Amino acid sequence: MRCNTGLVSEGDTTSDVERQCGTPSDRQIIPAVAVSQGQKANAVTVENWVYGPRNGAYYKLKFIDGKLVSIDVSR
Repeated sequence: MRCNTGLVSEGDTTSDVERQCGTPSDRQIIPAVAVSQGQKANAVTVENWVYGPRNGAYYKLKFIDGKLVSIDVSR
């Protein structure tokens, strides 16, 4: 995904993407769920970010534990 003067791609961190693209227009954070005795069993933090509209398109980014795992574009 092109942002400003650079590109972001899968594997980039949330801080890399925010530095390149700025603050998203919408951000949803789904924290990891703690289980018994404060331990996390296969739990991850998921973040869904939305940029747009840019040229009529919305860019939906999904991060798992701070790493970009998918970019979806919709018009």
